[in-house]
Amino acid sequence: MIVVALLVVAPIVVLDLSPWKASGSLWYLGMLPALMGLFASRRLAFAAAVLTPVIVAISLLLRDLPPAVGACYMLLLGVVTGLSARRGWHVMLSFAAPLAALALIGTMHVALPSGRVDADSSPEAILMTMAVLLAGGLWTATLGPFALAKLKVPPPTAVSKRTSLYFAASMGGLVALTSFVALTWLPANSWWIVLTMYVVVQPYYKDAVTRVTQRVVGTLVGATAAALVVAAFHHLPGVIAALAAVLTILAAWANLRLPYWVFVTFLTPAVVLQTSGTTHDLVRAILDRAGYTLIGSALAIAVLAGGHLYLVRHRRA
Repeated sequence: MIVVALLVVAPIVVLDLSPWKASGSLWYLGMLPALMGLFASRRLAFAAAVLTPVIVAISLLLRDLPPAVGACYMLLLGVVTGLSARRGWHVMLSFAAPLAALALIGTMHVALPSGRVDADSSPEAILMTMAVLLAGGLWTATLGPFALAKLKVPPPTAVSKRTSLYFAASMGGLVALTSFVALTWLPANSWWIVLTMYVVVQPYYKDAVTRVTQRVVGTLVGATAAALVVAAFHHLPGVIAALAAVLTILAAWANLRLPYWVFVTFLTPAVVLQTSGTTHDLVRAILDRAGYTLIGSALAIAVLAGGHLYLVRHRRA
């Protein structure tokens, strides 16, 4: 199992030590939805591997269009994520859809023979971005089951149709509004707010309240851990890549077995370390991650609390 786990993360380390480091980050991002899909079924993991590059490519094509178009696209993804909770697929989509937000709002890079370029800079860059994301997802979906074979983790819980409808409305509305504001007035790193929406908003209000608190705590602890890793290993990119990959696997397991704050504590440094470039970029990403998480959590709980109060007051027999 250990050997297979090492094989799962090996491509990231190899890419991070090569001139193709930007593609190492993309490979890592392609792993995330497939890894979470494995906890439901191997078939869902392969579906996630194919879906992720498609929704990212659509985001890259929408970047130059009016913000309202991008917001409508994120609305669609949010609604689909909510409705998928009837099958327990929302956990996987909550990792795939934020990557669409990164491609639409944030800054995504890919390595080409000519060097590191923006993922939306040319048709070749978009195709290469899709190829690397697909490869990372398929690699994880293929080898992941062997690495997770002895982890007795229950699959994500499905919810009722009525609950999934409320969940879809909450998620779609929040990510659409946030995406429009981010595309219109905020800097690229504000995509972290959308990511926070996807992981904080839950099918049940009680779970969402718990997640908001634990999200803030886990993010602050994880951001501190990321800062320590940067200080200790900033001259060893391979070590940083390996740590990020191991932390991701631990986070995937913790997401279904341990308190949510433990999951966030593992995933925060993993994502920050793999999606940022230089040491200066890492420090900036750590600060942005913490700040935008606080903003996103506050917005989410305010909207959800208002909706919950309305439903309680108008509840039918």
